[in-house]
Amino acid sequence: MNPTHIHLLLNHVSILGSLFSIVILFSGIYFKSEILKRTAYSGLVIAALVAIPVFLTGEDAEESVEHLSGVQKSTIHEHEEAAEFSIWMMELAGAISLLVLTLSIRSAKQNRILILLLIVISVIAAASISYTGYLGGKIRHTELVTGNLGNQNNAQEEDDD
Repeated sequence: MNPTHIHLLLNHVSILGSLFSIVILFSGIYFKSEILKRTAYSGLVIAALVAIPVFLTGEDAEESVEHLSGVQKSTIHEHEEAAEFSIWMMELAGAISLLVLTLSIRSAKQNRILILLLIVISVIAAASISYTGYLGGKIRHTELVTGNLGNQNNAQEEDDD
């Protein structure tokens, strides 16, 4: 397995991990479940940790595709710029989650301001990393760039008749 494989495989963990953790966090708050909240905090920490190798393997992934036919450097650059913001947001969300998790284990008293900050930062981080993943998909998934590929194929078939 090379760095490009690692990049492509692990990026899904960070994206889905952050999104699922937010849903679990909101569920924990709604149901007043400390177990659900701690699970969400742990999930955000894991998503942030996994985002590190994803970010670090990005350059190698770029080098493996930048010379391929149909790959545009502008698309790679756009993905790269989004990734730089996303990694900072993910790591901030992970650090706050780790702090909240540690505090929740040590004391039953919750710091509402810290949890509110975590919610805001984690939503921004999840949205950012999801958008970064979308931009990364546009590098090699032409159906994301050109629109609905199914309609284009149908139009070609009709022209052939």
